Amino acid sequence: MKQAFAICFVLFIAMYVAAQATLQQPPHDGIVRLRWATDANPARVVQTDKFAQMNPGTQAFVDPNTGDPSKAIVQCATNTGPDVMDLYQESMISMVDSGVLLDLTPYAKEMGFDPSHTYPAIKDALMVQGKQYRFPCNVFANAIIYNKKIFDDHGVPYPKPEWTYDDFIRVSKQIINTPSKSGKKHLALANYSNAGMFEDMLMGFQGRLFAPDGLHSALNSKQSIDTMTLYHNMMYRDKIIPTPADSTAMSTQGGWGAGGLNWFSSGKAAMILIGRWYIVQVPNYPELKGNLGAVTLPHVGNLPSSSVGGTRAAGINAKSPHWREALKFLKYLASPEYSKIIDADGDSLPPNPQLALTGSQLSNEMVPDPTFHAPFVSAIKNARALDYSPFIDAIETSRWIQEYADKVDNNVLSPAEAMKALAKQIDQQIRINLERRPDLQKLYEQRTGKPYSINW
Repeated sequence: MKQAFAICFVLFIAMYVAAQATLQQPPHDGIVRLRWATDANPARVVQTDKFAQMNPGTQAFVDPNTGDPSKAIVQCATNTGPDVMDLYQESMISMVDSGVLLDLTPYAKEMGFDPSHTYPAIKDALMVQGKQYRFPCNVFANAIIYNKKIFDDHGVPYPKPEWTYDDFIRVSKQIINTPSKSGKKHLALANYSNAGMFEDMLMGFQGRLFAPDGLHSALNSKQSIDTMTLYHNMMYRDKIIPTPADSTAMSTQGGWGAGGLNWFSSGKAAMILIGRWYIVQVPNYPELKGNLGAVTLPHVGNLPSSSVGGTRAAGINAKSPHWREALKFLKYLASPEYSKIIDADGDSLPPNPQLALTGSQLSNEMVPDPTFHAPFVSAIKNARALDYSPFIDAIETSRWIQEYADKVDNNVLSPAEAMKALAKQIDQQIRINLERRPDLQKLYEQRTGKPYSINW
């Protein structure tokens, strides 16, 4: 079986390389053209045009071949990969382990794109083992976006800053239980990502994914269990978040469509937990224009409001023949010129914090009201990056968090059962990884100051 798999893998590589060779080659006109693996957002045209204008002789063009880290690893290993790649934190860690990404540390400070040139909240999300491997294309910290029209329809006051989860539940129940002037019924919260909501709430509880040394999961902690319990209660006790059964029933009804993004965008839900990037939807839903408000996430007791600080950030293919020119692209991402484009198009927050100091700086054509944007400025100040462990694959960790969030959603496991089972599964995998990998054993010894043994 292993031999057959190896043969198939080699054939796949050979066919892929042959297919790449048949592609039209760029003209030999002295211009260096960087392949930028990112999404095909129309805003990329403006972004790449500005880069070319600021860097004569170098251009970037979009390769919309994203979303599959394993495919990118194969491409880079066979010298057919892009020059610059957009990555999320989990993918970055996996690609560093595979030797795909260029270590930016020797160049970033001198060229002006080291972590000091972006938000402190996401510094750890740019690094692996103390080395920098990417720089932000945009930055996000979620808040609650709400539809003022729905609040007015039910006669419910808009959410106020410094609110708690008790306030959030009370406001949500008012939306559900207070008859509307229009006669319509509305959802309180459109939940489009259960795992994402859990992770954001966990930051508010001051929770973590792992112990500080990374050797054990922290998802069986009181903070994690309390977070998942609150989430479960909002769904099954307070009934302010649709259950999976509710969601399925609504999706089969005419006019509802499927999923939380659709429910909020079409005016069926009063609130959604999401990033500033949502406003790129506004031109597609004219009734939202002028009716959107935002507020930071609720507090847990006296703790500060907090959410996950994350970023879609660009790394460089270590085998790219144009890696030096690609460094210029990351320098461009740190520039005021690039950040002004992000301010204008609404795609989350700009990489340069100096262009997001106030809501007024972020005001744009989609949502000109600076009070809408101000909560996102506050959110990134108190946000925290997720703390993945070097002893277990980050993508695997995220997948398991999703699986256990689904189990809680469907009432298959209680919040406490799910968190304990999830932590146990993660800890078992860490133990297996340590037994198999001498490099992790060495890291264990560096972190603990003790020699590794199988009975550690």
